[in-house]
Amino acid sequence: MEEKEETKEIKKYKLLNKSLGALSSGVVNLLILNGSPGMGKTRTTLDYLKKQKINYEYISTYSTPLSFYKLLYKNRKKTIIVFDDLDSINDSKIISMLKSACWSSDGERILNYHSTSPILDKEGLPESFVLEANIILIFNHNFSGFEPILDRGITLDLNFTFQEKIQILKSFQKKANIEEDVLKYVVENCNEANKNLSIRSLVILSDLKRGGYDFEDFAEEILKVDFEVQDLINMSAEAWCSENYYTKRTYYRKLKTNNLLSPLKQKKKELEKDKIQFE
Repeated sequence: MEEKEETKEIKKYKLLNKSLGALSSGVVNLLILNGSPGMGKTRTTLDYLKKQKINYEYISTYSTPLSFYKLLYKNRKKTIIVFDDLDSINDSKIISMLKSACWSSDGERILNYHSTSPILDKEGLPESFVLEANIILIFNHNFSGFEPILDRGITLDLNFTFQEKIQILKSFQKKANIEEDVLKYVVENCNEANKNLSIRSLVILSDLKRGGYDFEDFAEEILKVDFEVQDLINMSAEAWCSENYYTKRTYYRKLKTNNLLSPLKQKKKELEKDKIQFE
């Protein structure tokens, strides 16, 4: 790979490995990963933990505060606990537990569960315990409700533009057994407007090709187009605002929200003409 190709996505995954090292050695107690689903966050994390023979627990299912407390207690002496797909959690009690799990008080991280019912005795759980394990929290999109936790450790933003995703897909091609024709199709026919662009999607398309099916018949459905994003890519600010009855401020905010500012740098002349400053 040429020197100039070691860009944002390559550096971010290198930083992920360094962060996992810091967490494993106890330099920090918390690592938060946020980014589009299916772009290697979990795979890279688990590969590192397995390779380094770290005593960890991977958890992706939990339902109630009590079950969450039980999982933390059961795995309290692990080196690392990985919680995947945190977007689905909106329970204030669970978030409160995570706050205690990710920051020490007087050198210890103490978790408490107060209940007037005999449920703790029934489950064989204490009212409080010391958590020794460090924590990894993996989000696909939404941090809402978790803001008080974000400054308690390392937070890595693993959101990427389409071109950066292509570089990631190429780097995972051999390991994930992605067919060359499938990757070529994505490069030539997709852009930022295609949803579900992920390692998993390309693996599915590759399996279909190896199974004797024309994967292109399925690609349009699997990699659906978000037509609002497509309009943002294709239309000028004036045309988009005129058609949708929004201001230019809204247009550029939507560009930023959909991670389209970098891909649309070719519109520089238009932006300078409009005298728009990105925030």
